[in-house]
Amino acid sequence: MNRKAIMTMIGISTLLVSGCSATKTTEINVLATTDLHGSIPYELGEYAKNELKKEKNVALVDAGDFIDRYDRGAMDKYFELKYEDEQNNKQIHREVPLAKDMKEIGYDAVVLGNHEFISGNKFYLDGIVSDFNKQGVDVLSANTYNKNGSNYVKPYVIKKVKTSDGEVNLGILGLTIKEVGRDWYWDKNWNRVEAKSIELKDQPGFEDLYMKDLVEDAKTYVKEMKKDGADVIVAVAHTGEKPKNPKHPGNRIQDLATQVDGIDAIVAGHNHEQIKQHDYTNKSGEKVIVTEPGKRGECISKINFKLEKDEDTWKIVEKSSDLKQIEQPPLSENFDEFFNGFRDIDEDVKEINLEKIISFKWDKAYYFKTPINKSEIYEKVGYKYNSLSDIVDENMLQIVFMEGEKVVCHICIDKNLFKFDIKFDESDYEGNTVTIYPNKNDKFKVQMKMNKGYQSIYLTHTK
Repeated sequence: MNRKAIMTMIGISTLLVSGCSATKTTEINVLATTDLHGSIPYELGEYAKNELKKEKNVALVDAGDFIDRYDRGAMDKYFELKYEDEQNNKQIHREVPLAKDMKEIGYDAVVLGNHEFISGNKFYLDGIVSDFNKQGVDVLSANTYNKNGSNYVKPYVIKKVKTSDGEVNLGILGLTIKEVGRDWYWDKNWNRVEAKSIELKDQPGFEDLYMKDLVEDAKTYVKEMKKDGADVIVAVAHTGEKPKNPKHPGNRIQDLATQVDGIDAIVAGHNHEQIKQHDYTNKSGEKVIVTEPGKRGECISKINFKLEKDEDTWKIVEKSSDLKQIEQPPLSENFDEFFNGFRDIDEDVKEINLEKIISFKWDKAYYFKTPINKSEIYEKVGYKYNSLSDIVDENMLQIVFMEGEKVVCHICIDKNLFKFDIKFDESDYEGNTVTIYPNKNDKFKVQMKMNKGYQSIYLTHTK
């Protein structure tokens, strides 16, 4: 082989090697929840925290309706105090417990859903936004505006996601369904009044806010996000995939996916559906993937982007989404089963064993003397199984049923409201707790009464 041929081959090889070395590949992931409605199941929170610990290339977002009343927890207490304030014609800012919970798990951003609006008025909404921002969790909604035309909250954020091959600018765009209100409301005299519409502009208490079409606003903000350097854009939208009916046309995911260029993936919400991955094509012929992670933490979406970098530009070469089902004990169902067992007791029965009337499996139960600090409950149970109010007050009956090391039922009720109570002798307590075992010390005398159509049940422990 002559010298010229050898030099030519070396040149070609050098070009090939340099071409390959110029292209870097990496990946990032986006975890997403939606429609939590006031509670983050322990199992969901642990899964998300573990995923965030494993890799730095992960972001965690929520697509709205995170605020709601949740029985037997800190959010229940929050709404109880809020209701008392309203009854006394007071507006008091009370910290939203969920903000700290979501910060503790590692959420980057949450999007306003309709429940964030129907949970009060602008005063309470301002408080919710403030509480989350103080925790370092961004609240987003690109199509919600103040009366003067400025954005009410951030329209988007760009998170610098770290990878082994450099940072990727992940753009998170927040969008909210336009119909956020109710068909009717109570006026100041507690008269039922029909609303003009369920759009924000016609909801009492929100006169200083309005919304625009989320699809049209997305077109504007996607362009702005590109200018700000977004390499990947995920729209996190509290809106369903398809319109429900002419009165509720706000479900715009299909329009968002097909009409707005530049969006790479969409997290949907509002409809409480589980969507692993639906594929759409936008006007530029690019694929847009859609996922929706159900409701109340039953699953979490995981979006994966594989990227290649040529010089300073990241390009998506593959994208997909999946649903991770979150296995959790049926706490709400077992709560109902607990009381169903008592409703089936004949009136002439004077004594019962808990093991005989409770249908779900349990091997011990902790009865806590109230008032009690939540930390004492967590220490006895062994883990933070639920977000409890700081102090469980003396009116609340507090029992936690366990199977092995897992909580399978949590009874936290107002004794006076439910007309249900359990009495123990002081000698039964170890500290502030009585530990009950099936077929060992689970026998109780029963006193049942009917008063104005309501049944009251009082149990007294017997040895």
